[in-house]
Amino acid sequence: MYKRLCTKNILNIVILAVYAVFTFVMLLHHEIWADEAQVWLVVRDLSPVGIFEHVRTEGHPLLWYLMVFPFAKILHFSNAIFSMQLLNWLIVLAGMAVLFFKSPFNIYVKSSILLSSGFLYWFPLNARSYCLIPFLIFLLGGIYNRRKENPVIYGLLIILLANTHIIVFGFCSALAMLFAYESIKSRNKKAIVSASIVLLSLLSIVLYLFGAQNENFVVKDYSKTVDLAYIKAIYSKVIFYLHGFVNIFNTLLISLFLIFCGVIFFVKNKKIFFIYVFTLLYQFSIYVFVWGILSQRAYILLLVIIFCFQVIYREIERPVIKNIITVMLVSVFLFSFPEAIRLLKQDYLYEFSGGRKTAEFIKKNIPQDAFIVTNYPITTVSISVYLPKNKWKFYYDGYNDFYTYAAWNKVSMNSQAPVNIIKHLQQHKLIYIILSAGSFYQDLKPVYESNSTVFTNQEKFRIYKLEGF
Repeated sequence: MYKRLCTKNILNIVILAVYAVFTFVMLLHHEIWADEAQVWLVVRDLSPVGIFEHVRTEGHPLLWYLMVFPFAKILHFSNAIFSMQLLNWLIVLAGMAVLFFKSPFNIYVKSSILLSSGFLYWFPLNARSYCLIPFLIFLLGGIYNRRKENPVIYGLLIILLANTHIIVFGFCSALAMLFAYESIKSRNKKAIVSASIVLLSLLSIVLYLFGAQNENFVVKDYSKTVDLAYIKAIYSKVIFYLHGFVNIFNTLLISLFLIFCGVIFFVKNKKIFFIYVFTLLYQFSIYVFVWGILSQRAYILLLVIIFCFQVIYREIERPVIKNIITVMLVSVFLFSFPEAIRLLKQDYLYEFSGGRKTAEFIKKNIPQDAFIVTNYPITTVSISVYLPKNKWKFYYDGYNDFYTYAAWNKVSMNSQAPVNIIKHLQQHKLIYIILSAGSFYQDLKPVYESNSTVFTNQEKFRIYKLEGF
């Protein structure tokens, strides 16, 4: 048995080492895009109080911003943003280590998770708060069956997870409600205190994000007409963001998988069934009423399912059921492997965003005191993040001011809005205009044009140089 355990650990180490080297090499080829850059610029350019006031307008909890804070404040060289990318990569690697060394699954399930587009591409290469979610969920899955003996650690993990992203708030709420119920029922004073702190923490997130609806980007306009066709479209989007395509086969696979999971959880553990159903309904409601879907968000439900199986896997005695679970998990995750390869190939060969090369052009060709006006702040942050602090600030008419990060609670932004050329040429003899998202002047020749991008056309830039008459 000892020999088999050593062999298993060596295999885990080898797989994780290969995974670490491969994803790190790919990380070196990934250009930061708007949503990644926004976090860095907010914590770099605002005071702690300013960060607290601003982040609520973005609809995010604060944890990832606080983790990036010391790097953004201390490091000021032109490519300091890589420290955030490295932090993100290390956290994802730690999450995979927890999965490989502490989860009850066999090597086939673990490897299929690793080879999915979520873990081969989205989580390790896109530096966002999503990196914390698999790490914390896998830790929670490992400690769940020992939560009564470790209520403080268990409660702390729920609090940390709840402060990563609003998409996991439902999952954390389900855990917290069960935690409070069990603690009161058992009259465990230590657990009651811990559960109370967890519930207060969740309440503070609600008050923080939803306390000022007119300022919050996410909740200020969430009403939509919902019908069967719309719900069907949302479900198809979830499948698309998981696998990169939608057809009858993978739609049937995901549908059967979700039903199968529900049946297994209901039979084996009613509490886990409650967590699963509550999370499923919550996340789907988020997509329908509040926020759009991204690949990382779509994967969160799969992570919750992994958590549920972590908890009940050892309770399943029939080998045939375990084999079915293995086949289902491997199929669902491996179906996204072709999409992972496509994304990795594109990111390696082409630019994910034109921000870095556009910043290089600006540093070499445009004076620091030049007047630079833009038409869409949220995309140009991917340029600003590669420029030194307090140099080459951009001006936006909607703000009537210079900016580095996008302020969501100010004037609504439209990527097609034109720049008021006449006004600016009356005030400045020379102006530079940066345009993105296809809003280009057909009769003017740009002095710079970035390449086509992998992710979105909003990350492609053109720079125009205009002189007054």
